[in-house]
Amino acid sequence: MNINDMLSNDGFLINFDGTSKKHVLEELSKLAAKKLKLDSRTLLENLTRREKLGSTAVGNGVAIPHANVENIDKPYVFVTTLVTGLDFNASDDLPVDIVFLLVAPNTNGSEHLQSLALISRLLRNKELTSKLRGCKDTDAAFAVISQSIREEAA
Repeated sequence: MNINDMLSNDGFLINFDGTSKKHVLEELSKLAAKKLKLDSRTLLENLTRREKLGSTAVGNGVAIPHANVENIDKPYVFVTTLVTGLDFNASDDLPVDIVFLLVAPNTNGSEHLQSLALISRLLRNKELTSKLRGCKDTDAAFAVISQSIREEAA
């Protein structure tokens, strides 16, 4: 599995003007729920519950909130870049401006962990995150991620 299998062009919010972590999670929940035919409130509750266990900010301005849900067949990723970085309680105290939401089936815990590891590895690439921050639209962001994956595979 690679991240392109989890992404689609309608899974992006580029240059989103989020006002808080809660606002970002609400909008990502709505985006994911619409695409996956889920209840956005339930998804948001799952994400909020997970955030209470500990921040999903992984450093360098990146967060990977995640939740397991019923009635989906594979992991999905939704991406937002923020106009202004927000406090996600990151251990490095840097504001988060790139968020990759992972929504995975609750039937296979190892698939969820593998997906998280894949996303985390990808987002450690500072060139990728720098390019994502400069993207003005969904097509550009999708292309940047796809190119990074091709380079990593080579």
